[in-house]
Amino acid sequence: MPRILKSERLKQSKDFKAVFQQCRKLEDRSLAFYVQFSEDAGLRKFGVSLSRALGKAYLRNRLKRRLREIYRVEKEKFRGGYQVILIPRRGSAARTFDELKTSFLGLATRAGLLRMR
Repeated sequence: MPRILKSERLKQSKDFKAVFQQCRKLEDRSLAFYVQFSEDAGLRKFGVSLSRALGKAYLRNRLKRRLREIYRVEKEKFRGGYQVILIPRRGSAARTFDELKTSFLGLATRAGLLRMR
């Protein structure tokens, strides 16, 4: 099974800021999806940013785990050369796993990250 490698994670504040400066933003009712494309087809970076306004720590952690799991399973379908930041909206902690997955994949499709088959 694929996994998220350490080299594929956005962790530092400077990395997040670099993506936010030159990105395309897509939104729906449960997620904000920031994507920055790169010429380097081997570049694949993913990060999640949450606010305390989303709820208590256990809710935020569960939401992060769910979003990372969706990405981990679906990342093989993505084309290379991107950096993605997900920011859940208020109320997204109450959404089911399938609702989050549908939202995530819908935004990835709109952004042009999914490979055409």
